[in-house]
Amino acid sequence: MPIVVLGASGRLGRAILHELSAAGASVIAVSRSATPRPEISQVTWASLDSDDIQSHHALFSTAECVIDARNQRYDDWSGYPAMIAATLTALQNTDARYIYVDNLYLYGRSFTSEPVTEDQARNPVSEKGRIRLSIETALRQVMPVHPILIARFPDFYNISTDSLPRAIRWFGPPELEHQFIHPRDAAHAISVLSAAPWAFGEIWHVVGPETINGHRLRAIASRIIGRQVKLQVLGPTAIHILGLISLEARGLRETQYLWNEPVTLNMAKFSQHFDTSFLHGHHEALEDILGIANI
Repeated sequence: MPIVVLGASGRLGRAILHELSAAGASVIAVSRSATPRPEISQVTWASLDSDDIQSHHALFSTAECVIDARNQRYDDWSGYPAMIAATLTALQNTDARYIYVDNLYLYGRSFTSEPVTEDQARNPVSEKGRIRLSIETALRQVMPVHPILIARFPDFYNISTDSLPRAIRWFGPPELEHQFIHPRDAAHAISVLSAAPWAFGEIWHVVGPETINGHRLRAIASRIIGRQVKLQVLGPTAIHILGLISLEARGLRETQYLWNEPVTLNMAKFSQHFDTSFLHGHHEALEDILGIANI
């Protein structure tokens, strides 16, 4: 039976396709506008609207697992809960396991310097966090009757360092530590979790190497590229100005607190049950990202 990947054309979705294809899995890649990528073998592409419950149900009925790596436009997540509700409806009366990819927004601000575990109290302080919490609540209600798993990750390097060849973007004080994970590592973790039926009904944190600040990240990137890389620090004022012309910057304003009051995830639970040797160190991750920028 195939594995269905929703949001297959996104950054994480593409990494998941590479991971599953390399493992020899049969994969159906779903996006709003299906654009086949010939370099990814064993993948069938489909184009579906998120509210097309009937077509999704027909697809899920043939699937072993559904991996949901979709995102909505960063400045407007208002349609997110309805999208997930439609997906849960489409999953009814199927045997397909469901993996929902999540982030840490629903935890809100951390009142401790310790990394938060999966049972940390949810105290969202942003609209995005409240939306993520409403989705988690909906998923937890269905978990007793359907195999659902939540995989929760910190930021991906590609998001916060998307102009890496020219400069590293950093959205808070550069001396503060931040947590990242390589998209390929997140994809591998999802593949591992998808193959473990006993892991469903649970939430799993998966993170990259130790935290790192902007100065150290810039030093690593400079060594890799062979020249000094600029550290572009974007504080609240800069983000506000950029938000006048950039939707991504507009959406970042409500979550920028995470760069001033960093929240980190504890991966002890995952480490107890799965091998973590696949995780890249910072130097390996950045070196790999510079070489795969166009996958």
